[in-house]
Amino acid sequence: MKSARYNPPQRMMDKMRWAVLVAALVGLLPAAHAGNWEQPAGDLAKQIAALAGPGLARLTIRNESSLTAGEIPAIRRLLERDLRGFGVVTGGSDSATLIGTLIRVTLSENLQGGLWVAEVLEGTETRVTMLPVSLGAAAAVSSGPALTLRRTLMITETEPVLDAQLFSVGTLQRLVVLEPERVVTYIRSAPVLGSGMASGSWVEDQRFVIAAGRPLPRDVRGELVAAPDHLFEAYLPGVMCSGTNTGAQIAVACADSDDPWPITGSVGGAVGQRAFYNALRDFFTGVLAPGFGMELPSFYGASGIPRPTGTGLLLNTVDGRVMLIENNGVKAVSGANDWGSDFAVVRSECGSGVQVLVSGSGAAAGGDSLRAYELVGREAIAVSAPLPVEGAVVAMHASENGTSAGTGATVVVRRDAPLRYEVWDGSALCN
Repeated sequence: MKSARYNPPQRMMDKMRWAVLVAALVGLLPAAHAGNWEQPAGDLAKQIAALAGPGLARLTIRNESSLTAGEIPAIRRLLERDLRGFGVVTGGSDSATLIGTLIRVTLSENLQGGLWVAEVLEGTETRVTMLPVSLGAAAAVSSGPALTLRRTLMITETEPVLDAQLFSVGTLQRLVVLEPERVVTYIRSAPVLGSGMASGSWVEDQRFVIAAGRPLPRDVRGELVAAPDHLFEAYLPGVMCSGTNTGAQIAVACADSDDPWPITGSVGGAVGQRAFYNALRDFFTGVLAPGFGMELPSFYGASGIPRPTGTGLLLNTVDGRVMLIENNGVKAVSGANDWGSDFAVVRSECGSGVQVLVSGSGAAAGGDSLRAYELVGREAIAVSAPLPVEGAVVAMHASENGTSAGTGATVVVRRDAPLRYEVWDGSALCN
């Protein structure tokens, strides 16, 4: 009779040691992996806290990257922990609704690697910050000074809005809105006890009918610009209006006109540059006055932009290219393939100090966007995360009503279902 075979004691002990070691390693894997995200989660939490400030908030995370679903809970725990360290408590949905702060984090990717984007929504204001992340090493990559785009809703109208601008007369600030058949002005309201109106809300002050001597085209455009010797000028196809101060009120006079429109704006623009508008085709012909002595393509919009050698002119051509005119030459700008037809040159204390705020390209059925770029040589470099826009950006112009550190932009957005137009005050802030 053969005796039963038993594993030698030493071999059994070795197997037990290996089992314990494997179990320990398996137990440590999630913690080790979560530890890889410590630095980027901490950096993003710091940027979010700088935008939101201490208090209750609701945090949502959307994964649009190659990260697995199993990695998201660890990133969420790290973000919630680090946010608490900065005084931002991610409470339940009820408390967040009461406070009115929502933090939306999107884990995405681009050609350079991971890109974590955070939106902080408080009332009508949305701020965005972003963090480049190396997905291979799960460590944050320093990208230098970055911009945060901020927008604040000023008014909503049911009538089409072609353009809007802020103008200051002493301590009084007016919002002037150009419609196809009217000029409407708004002033900031004083808070009235029990009225339910927020302090600083914009209320309609005056309206003026534009009596045009000819029918307007179907795709009508308009421009509002500051005037050197009166408050503003408004341009529509075949019509020009002038707005002047008359004490506490303004007066608007309109007349038929085929004069070229000012195109360079008030931010570093080439003084006196104007362009002839083709009302039948909804763009500028490329003929400038006084011009640069060269043939230019047709374009949708233009803006003067400060350059190291002086002032350049940025054009958004009808064929989708962005061109830069400087030193008596015309060059294509690379990195601007996804620019929309609206842009504005703004100033800030970040980066080079001059940025181009750009709308998104393509159909806006799923929403538009705003993004800031800097021109390095003839290359457009994105310096902010895209700021989502619910609707389509239909007009955007630089405004002197930015932060104390620079200029901002007024942005007109068309939204559907129901159809309405919103005017936003946008600015760029340093992270």
